Amino acid sequence: MPTQPDRVDLNLLRVFDAVLEDQNLARAGKRLNLSQSAISHALSRLREALGEQLFVRTSKGMEPTARALAIATPLREALRKI
Repeated sequence: MPTQPDRVDLNLLRVFDAVLEDQNLARAGKRLNLSQSAISHALSRLREALGEQLFVRTSKGMEPTARALAIATPLREALRKI
């Protein structure tokens, strides 16, 4: 069962933004000073909270889903305002 959106950890949104930009877990982790494993776990928690897959692993890296692309701009704007 998805978590209420008002209960999502803001750090998970920072991870989302970094993975969206880098499309690579290791690079996103380096940027946020987190391990690749921590980034992967954070994405799992975010997927569980939102009830949707946000990235798909491909040979080129982490490809954002249509849902990830749809929420990317509003989330980035919200993060910058915070």
